[in-house]
Amino acid sequence: MSAQSRRPSKRERKLHEVVRSRVSPAGLVRRARMVVERLFERRGWAEVARRNRASVNTVKTWVLRWKEDRRVQSLHDRPRSGRPPTVSMSAEAVVLSIACRRPSELGRLEGMWRQVDIAEEATKAGSSVSRSTVQRILARAEVKPHKERYYLFTKKDRPDYEARRDAIADVYQRDLPDGEVVVCIDEKTGIQALGLPKGYPHGGRRGAGKGCPARIDQHYRRHGSRSLVAAVNPTDGKLLYSAVYPPRGFKSLQMVEFLEALAKNNPHIRRFHVVWDNGSTHVSKETKRFLSSEAGARFSLYYTPAHASWLNLCENFFSRFSRRYLRGQRYDSVEHLEAHLLAALVDYQRWARRMEWTYNPAREAA
Repeated sequence: MSAQSRRPSKRERKLHEVVRSRVSPAGLVRRARMVVERLFERRGWAEVARRNRASVNTVKTWVLRWKEDRRVQSLHDRPRSGRPPTVSMSAEAVVLSIACRRPSELGRLEGMWRQVDIAEEATKAGSSVSRSTVQRILARAEVKPHKERYYLFTKKDRPDYEARRDAIADVYQRDLPDGEVVVCIDEKTGIQALGLPKGYPHGGRRGAGKGCPARIDQHYRRHGSRSLVAAVNPTDGKLLYSAVYPPRGFKSLQMVEFLEALAKNNPHIRRFHVVWDNGSTHVSKETKRFLSSEAGARFSLYYTPAHASWLNLCENFFSRFSRRYLRGQRYDSVEHLEAHLLAALVDYQRWARRMEWTYNPAREAA
């Protein structure tokens, strides 16, 4: 078989692909072109050098490299030793050791580490490094001492944590007989009646425009606050009862009155499966006395474990309600706030939806 009719090998085809490539590095394409022009197009050394604006020795270098290996990888630069590191491993260890400790452990008053502070402490420890060097060391190690997030270090609860958790998850899933219902009760305290100062242009507000969000003046006046107590049925998301109270006006007596009103406003329900937290009004003597009476016999209680208030789906209701009715509101007085809350609670019933919620106890235990 003649040289002209010989089929190119896979490696040779790869070399030609590099020459035609539009995305390969320019230097690699240039070296591959030298090899193709010299070995496959049979051009002379000087002509190949002139066409690629290189010296003859450069062309010979890359052609010989290809002959030795016959792979595209042979046309890449070989690894070099590079400049020796100027920061020793012991210095890096000192920097990381400091970054993984609290500043107070080293007698500092800062709450969070800055890179310049770490460099200062490393210098004290005998490893002189600059701020930029500290930055590189921390980046390589993916250590971020300037950030923190909340974390639960204590045990989740007493030994009955799992039992209480599973009891609540079970009552949410259980098919209850007619006349029984799950009701989640909670309080949202400190709802502020923030008002706009008088005498401002446009009343201190302006609606949204093209490319511009709605605006509200940064100044405000505090008129007071109110607390909202709600009892929601997670099955359909609707309120079974709700009430608004003045600040610090919701005590154990009001909690008992709230439960009595809940039972009175829902006479068709013979048993309420109440899910709530361990708030003071829920565990007080007055509340326990009512629940142990004949009137309180309609209530079965499920207390959320400590650090698991999210098991109470009334939190879900407050989130929905706040986003829809409270965000961005301003009021002329605390009475205005109270009237708005009462109207919003009525309007909420119109669009309330079932609370879809997924919880996997096995995943939490893992």
